[in-house]
Amino acid sequence: MNELFDVEVDEKDRRKGAFLWFRRKFSGAQALAISLASILALSTPVVLLASRNNSLSTAVESTLESGGYAATSTTVVGESSTTTVSGSGKKSSTAKKPGLVLPTRGVAPTATTIAANESSTSTVAPPAPPIVLAPPTTNAPGSVLRTLSFEVTAPVLKTYGDVAFTVSPATPSVGSGEVVYSSTNTAVCTVNAQSGEVSILGAGTCEISASVPASGTYAPAVTSANVSVTVNRASLTITASSASIAFSPSRYVATASYSGFVNGEYSSVLTALPTCEVLRPSDFEISSNDRRTYATSCSGAASLNYDISYVGGVLTVSNWK
Repeated sequence: MNELFDVEVDEKDRRKGAFLWFRRKFSGAQALAISLASILALSTPVVLLASRNNSLSTAVESTLESGGYAATSTTVVGESSTTTVSGSGKKSSTAKKPGLVLPTRGVAPTATTIAANESSTSTVAPPAPPIVLAPPTTNAPGSVLRTLSFEVTAPVLKTYGDVAFTVSPATPSVGSGEVVYSSTNTAVCTVNAQSGEVSILGAGTCEISASVPASGTYAPAVTSANVSVTVNRASLTITASSASIAFSPSRYVATASYSGFVNGEYSSVLTALPTCEVLRPSDFEISSNDRRTYATSCSGAASLNYDISYVGGVLTVSNWK
């Protein structure tokens, strides 16, 4: 304890001597400024050093003499403060006091230096490929197949001269579009492309087909089963003329008459006209002795649209010698 007290007295004497020297050496404002700087420099180095080193074990010890007691105070930064009193009586007290803690500076990042003769290799992962969303699935125009069919495909039987008729409608399996009708033999029948009405032009056979064009995503389609139309020939009857003459049957000219033409037609539509004649008595069933009655007939007519039949006539001679 005495050693500490002696150190404190020496320290005071040293400070007093330094102050007087500066007073003699300097005067005025210079002496005052240097004195203040010296006091600050000598009184704070221990505390600043302890705070900078961030050490909790640095202690500051001071001795105070008052009357018959000597007190020593030791302060540890961040720990408890202890006071010891010596003299005629002893007193010791310990109390927890907060220490002076300076904020800790952040640690600067360490710089990495690569020598000029060294190589640095870095591997960078390639960027992930972009995510491409697939477009919604759509059908290209005309890509969806479909079928087209008649509601009724039973064969149609007609006769030359019958009025027009309409085939059953054709309907696509899916989708829409204007259905178009056509005939495979326009010499026999024609059809209205939109309505499907069939007109008969001649005897023979024809087929009615239908088609639908592409519509939106649906492909075009044609009917695989067509409507078959059969047109029979009309019946035509040719009749040889009959007459009654006075004499000379060989001079009589027989003629033909017609029954059964249709559509306002006449003999001009025949591809071959009939030939008519008077037959001898032995050519028909009458008595060869009866020279007053003769037969007439026609033959040889031809037509594409008619089935021809013949009817004979009778020639009567009133005065035969």
